[in-house]
Amino acid sequence: MPTRFLQGVDDRFFPLEFERRVVRERLGLAVEELPGGHLRALSRPEALTAALLDEAAAAGR
Repeated sequence: MPTRFLQGVDDRFFPLEFERRVVRERLGLAVEELPGGHLRALSRPEALTAALLDEAAAAGR
C-alpha cells in the first residue's frame, strides 16, 4: 500500500520543518504540502479531498 504524508503548511501544532524531519527519519518519505493548518479537514476540506481523490484515482490506474 503506497504511503503519503500530507501536511498543512500553516500548522502551528506540528510545524512544517519539524514534520519534514520526523517523516524523513521515521518513514523515509517526503512531506506533501497542503494549504491549511492542523485541522485541514475543517479549515481546507476541498484541498484535502482533492489530494485524497487524486491518490485514489492514481491507485486505480
